[in-house]
Amino acid sequence: MILCFSFSFSQSNRFSAYAVKVAPENEEMVVKLIDDYFTDNKVEGVTVSLYAIMFTAADLNFTHELIFSGEKAAMAKLYSPEFGDTSWQLFSSKLNAFIEENVFSANGWRFYQSSEDVYPFQMVSIISSEDNAELRKWRMMVRDLNEKYPREFRSFATGGISVGGPDSDASVWNVVGYKTYADYLDGWQNNQKFSEENPKFAKEREERNSEVDYTGFELEKKFMRLLVKQW
Repeated sequence: MILCFSFSFSQSNRFSAYAVKVAPENEEMVVKLIDDYFTDNKVEGVTVSLYAIMFTAADLNFTHELIFSGEKAAMAKLYSPEFGDTSWQLFSSKLNAFIEENVFSANGWRFYQSSEDVYPFQMVSIISSEDNAELRKWRMMVRDLNEKYPREFRSFATGGISVGGPDSDASVWNVVGYKTYADYLDGWQNNQKFSEENPKFAKEREERNSEVDYTGFELEKKFMRLLVKQW
């Protein structure tokens, strides 16, 4: 099983991510330890989310993600000496006993999120970008189009990776969320239908896309996850 700490709401919102691998026979115990601790020890201003990994490539070998996200001040407290009290140390010690491998860690920020609702089935893409100017144009485009033409059948979020992550070359992450697995399976059809029913959106998307040079973008990693619980 794998744990990660993830993404927040704007560039003032930050995330920390830790990915680990746990043997199948220990997954239930690890989930219980996490649930027991964060049920009794709320972190003010920080959202904690546990995800199970549904599909991933062989070279990204993890099974769960644990997400810590919040405003800068709240996240700073998470790493203050005062936070590492006896209960946290005990929790960490118990958890580490069941961890088979530390896969990766990451730190970063969220640029945009289309919905405050949690869409539990999530496709995560990790991308490298060589040109910051083109990346800024793309980010403005996806933010503007999602705000101007909202799509309830899916959510969208994007941000940056400051250090670490599942790929050393990647600095961008995107998350497309779905309320159900059926919505994920129908994602392409729903997008096509939305474009047909909203010709202004389709035209504006085509125009904005033509202004972005995508030659410096490359998809590095991709995986799908399911929300288990959030604190």
